[in-house]
Amino acid sequence: MVIRTVSLCLIRKGDNILVQEIVDPVVKQTFYRPIGGTVEYGENSKDTIIREVKEEIDAEIEEPKLLYVIENIFSYLDNVGHEIDFIYEAELVDRSLYDTNEIQGIEGATPFRAVWKSIPELSSLTSHAQAKLVPDGLLDLLLSGNLDHG
Repeated sequence: MVIRTVSLCLIRKGDNILVQEIVDPVVKQTFYRPIGGTVEYGENSKDTIIREVKEEIDAEIEEPKLLYVIENIFSYLDNVGHEIDFIYEAELVDRSLYDTNEIQGIEGATPFRAVWKSIPELSSLTSHAQAKLVPDGLLDLLLSGNLDHG
């Protein structure tokens, strides 16, 4: 198995963050994940987040700032996943995107919805096992204020 390196971007609107909504029919759960993706060989994590946001939601971001690195070891079906997640924070250059309820995105060839979710809402969904913010550990950091911006 391989350790996957990922860059994810926290884009904030007040107490809300922009997250990709992933409905997984196999495990019958909804996952929310900040916009981002896999770091390619020869690419640094900062360049990855700029590229991924552009590819996935066709948006430019202003100077991303690295906030945290999470080592995420998780189970999915009968497999173990292992990721190193670089968590960046950045702002959208196109300010009109903050006025939308959702942004249509694409992951590879698969369309998705990017939606604004508040930290308390994500916490409530997680505690009631209705949905989950990934990577593991990110919600706790957001709730503790360790990733507080400003």
